[in-house]
Amino acid sequence: MKARRTLISLVVALVAVLVVAGTLLFTRFVQDSLWDKSVTDVLEVTAQGQHALSTYFEKDLDTLDLFADELAAQGHDDIARLNEKLALFGSNEDGTVYVCVDLDTGAVYRTDNNKATPLTAAQFALTEQAGDRGVLEPFLDEHTGASMIGVYKRFSFADGTSGLVRKARPLSEMEDRFSLSFYNDSGFSYVVNSDGDVVMRSQHRDSNRTFSNLYDIVGFEGNDQAAVDSFRTALEQDARGVALFSYLGDEYVFCYTPLEGTAGWDVVSIIPNDVVMEQANAIINATLLLCLVIIVGLVVVLVVYWRSSRAHRIEIERMAYYDGLTGLFSADKFTLEGDARLAERSKGDAPEARVGGVAVAFVDIDNFKLINDVEGYAKGDEVLRELAVILREAVGPNGFAARLSADHFMLFYPYARREDALGTCGAAAERARSITGNGKPLALHIGLCCSEDAPEARDVTELTDRARIAQRESRTRGIVPCAYSQPMRDALLRRADLERTMESALEQGEFFYLIQPKYDVEGRRVLGGEALVRWRRPDEGIVGPDEFIPLFEQNGFILRLDEFVLESACRDLRARLDAGLPVVPLSVNVSRRHLHRDDFLPSYVRIKDRYGIPDGLCELELTESIVMDDLGGTFDIMEQMRAAGFRCAIDDFGSGYSSLNVLKSLPADVLKLDRGFLLEGTSPGTEETVVRTVITMAKDLRMDTVMEGVETPKQLAFLRTTPCDMVQGFVFSRPVAPEEFYRLLDTGK
Repeated sequence: MKARRTLISLVVALVAVLVVAGTLLFTRFVQDSLWDKSVTDVLEVTAQGQHALSTYFEKDLDTLDLFADELAAQGHDDIARLNEKLALFGSNEDGTVYVCVDLDTGAVYRTDNNKATPLTAAQFALTEQAGDRGVLEPFLDEHTGASMIGVYKRFSFADGTSGLVRKARPLSEMEDRFSLSFYNDSGFSYVVNSDGDVVMRSQHRDSNRTFSNLYDIVGFEGNDQAAVDSFRTALEQDARGVALFSYLGDEYVFCYTPLEGTAGWDVVSIIPNDVVMEQANAIINATLLLCLVIIVGLVVVLVVYWRSSRAHRIEIERMAYYDGLTGLFSADKFTLEGDARLAERSKGDAPEARVGGVAVAFVDIDNFKLINDVEGYAKGDEVLRELAVILREAVGPNGFAARLSADHFMLFYPYARREDALGTCGAAAERARSITGNGKPLALHIGLCCSEDAPEARDVTELTDRARIAQRESRTRGIVPCAYSQPMRDALLRRADLERTMESALEQGEFFYLIQPKYDVEGRRVLGGEALVRWRRPDEGIVGPDEFIPLFEQNGFILRLDEFVLESACRDLRARLDAGLPVVPLSVNVSRRHLHRDDFLPSYVRIKDRYGIPDGLCELELTESIVMDDLGGTFDIMEQMRAAGFRCAIDDFGSGYSSLNVLKSLPADVLKLDRGFLLEGTSPGTEETVVRTVITMAKDLRMDTVMEGVETPKQLAFLRTTPCDMVQGFVFSRPVAPEEFYRLLDTGK
C-alpha cells in the first residue's frame, strides 16, 4: 500500500512538473510568437510611414523639377520672369517657400521676398558639395529663421548660367503630418540620418524633445555595447530590423527601416516593450492562471487520495489485523505483535524481560460445531464474543489475544513463574464454564507453550506450533491446560517422518504381512489365518503397527495399505492353489475409511478376480465400532461383500456397546470375540457365562466363532468347554511369515 501511494504521488508530481514545464514552454512560445508578430506589425507601420514620407519628398522633387524646367527656359538676368515663376509656384499659403539661387552671382530669390541676401562663401561651399538633386536636412531659413526641411535641384538657365532651386516647408508641419502612432498612441517615430542625428522629431507626448542624437538614448542605461554597435551598423548600411534597448529603467523596441530617396536617413519607431507584450502578457497570465488551477487541482486530488488512501489503509489494516466478530487480533497481527514483543525482550527493552518468560496458548472449544448446528450461528457468534472478553481479560494489559478461525484462539502473555502461566489458562477455562452452549457449560481445550519449555523457539510462530501440539494432547488426554514438553514434539516429528516416508516405503517393499494362525480349540489343526501388516524400516527395524496404523487411518494411507495386504494374501493363495497345496480362509482388516469410498468393494473384487481366488477363501474383517456407527449402511455393505464371494467377519465383538439384539441381525459369517471377555473382573465366572452365551447364540445363527487374544492355558481350557470354533492368540502362535504359516498348515503342528 505504501509503495502504491508513493508511486501515485510520484506520478502526480511528474504530471505537475510536466504541466509547469509545458506551461513555461508555451508561455515562452506565446511570448516569442506574439512579440515577433507585434514587432512585425510595428515594422509594417514604420514601413508605411517611410513610404508615405518618401512619396511626399518625391512629389516635392517632381514639383521642383517643373519649377527648374520653367527657369531653364529663360536667362538668368530675366528677373521679372523669375519672380513671376516664384509667385506662381509659391502661391499656396501653407508656409512653403521656393528659392532660386544664381550660382554665378550668388543672388538669392524667394517667394516671400523678391531678393534675399546673397550667398556667403560658406554657403557657396555647401552648394558645391551638394548633389544634383535630393532632400535637404533641416535648416534655419535665411530670411525667417524658422526650422525648415525641403528638397533641392541644380539646373542651368537658358544662357548656360548654373542655378539651384529649393522647395522648403516648416519642419514642424512635416513632423505633424508624418508623426506615426501605433498601439493606441503608445509608440512614436523619429527620422534620423546615418550618424543618428534626429532629422524629424515626433510630436508624441512621450517623445524626448531634448536629445539631438539617437545614440544619446541607446548609448547609456547599461545597454550592451555590442547591441548598440550592431544597431549603428544596421543604420549605416540602410538595413531594416529590430533592436531592444533600455531607457530610464524601461525597455523599448526600436523598429527601423531606411527612408528611400534620402542620404542614409532612417525611420525609427519606438514603442515600450510592455505595450508590445501586453497581449502576450494577457495570454501568459491566463496560461499561468490555468497552470496554477491545474497544479492546485492536482494537489487537491493528491490530498484527497492521501486522505482516502489513509482511511482505506486504516480500514484494510483493521480488516487484516483485527477479527471482525470479536475485535481480537487476527493471525497476522498476532504474529507481528508477538515477534515485536519477543524482539523487545531479547534486547531487554520490555520491563518484564528481566524475570520470567512469555507464554503462548492455543485455545479451542469442545464440540463448538454442535452449538452452531443445534442453536444456530447467532448463538455461536455470541459464545465466541463472550469467550473473547474472558480471554482478553485473562492475558491482562501486557498480553494480547487473537482469533485465528472458527473457535480457535491464541493468547500471548508474560509470566513471572511457570505456575502463573498455567494458572492464567486454568482461570480462563474456569471462567469460560459460565458460558452456556448447547445446554452445557463451555469446555475448552488449551495447549500452552512457555518460552522456558522451548528455548530453541526463535519466534512466535514456533511457539504457536508447540502450543498447537500441546492443545492436541489436551484434547486427547483431557488435561486443561496441557503444557508443552519436548516428548510431545518428538512424537509429532516421528509422525511427520513416518508420513514423509510411507509412499516410498510401499514402493520399495518395506511393508510386508504376517499371518496369525487360527486353530481349532484342541490346537491340532490350522483352520484359518489373519493377515497383519508390518513395516520394516532399513534404518531402525520393525515399526509397531500400533504406531503407524492409527496414523495411516487418519491420513488415508491405510486404503492403499489394506489393498496391498489383500493383494499379497491373494498372490500367495494363488501360488498354493496352482501348486495343489491345501489352503484355508485368510482374513484381512477393512478400515473405516474404505466404507466411505464408492469404489471400495469393486476394487477388492478386482483384486480377488485378478488372482482367481475361489469364493470363501478371502475374509474381510470389520470392527464392531465400524458396524455400530452406521448399522443400516454397514449391513448393506456386508450383504454386498458376501454376494461378491467374500466371507464377512465382525472383529472385536464385545469391545463396544453392541447388544445381543444386534447380533441376531448381523449378516456375518464369522464372529470374533474381543479378548476383553477373557479378563477376570470383580465377579468371577461372569465373563465365562457371557462368552458361553454369545458363542452359543452365534452358533445358533450359523456363524463361525473365533476367540482372539487367548494367551494362557486356563483361558484355553475354558474355551474347550464351549462350542467355540477357532482360537487365535499367543497360546498357540504369534503372527508368523507366510512361509511359516503354510508350513504349519502343511504339517498340522
